[in-house]
Order: sequence, then C-alpha cells, then structure tokens
Amino acid sequence: MLPKKVAIIGGGCASVAAAFELTRPERNGEFEVTLYQLGWRLGGKGASGREETTGRIEEHGLHLWMGFYENAFRLIRDCYEELDRKPGSPMSGLVTV
Repeated sequence: MLPKKVAIIGGGCASVAAAFELTRPERNGEFEVTLYQLGWRLGGKGASGREETTGRIEEHGLHLWMGFYENAFRLIRDCYEELDRKPGSPMSGLVTV
C-alpha cells in the first residue's frame, strides 16, 4: 500500500508535533509527510534566534504555550527516546528535574 501524502503548512510547534506523530516508526510508513515553511527558521511563535548585527537574542516568547508544558515536555522526551543516542554523545538525552 502506498503511503498517504500529507502536506503540513507552517513550521510552528503544532506543525512539527503533527509531522513527528505522523512519522512515528510504529506507523510503518503510513504517511509521507512534507512540511512547508516560509523562511529557514522553524518554531512559529515559539522561534528564537540572534539578531545578525548585535547578536542580541530575539524571541517571540515561549509564553504562547500557556501552561501546556506537560504535553511539550512529553513530546520532547519522545523525540529523544526515538533519537536513541548512546549515553554521553551529543543530544543523548535530557536532564530530568
């Protein structure tokens, strides 16, 4: 069976989460996902970066999550689990508090 093609518009938190969920290994390639983002930076209203000339941090603000951190942290833990890096290697896991 051919995978269902899915186009996701925008690279915000919800878009990236949807792409991650649709491409989980347990879905066995059920979906072929393409994410379209205007510009180079993912994150939508949660994006951050540095201003080119001064190096000052520019950020839209993570306050947009409005208390939904539990879901965000679950998703990040799932990403690290799927990444499955060897302990001590870059991006091998998160420190839990």
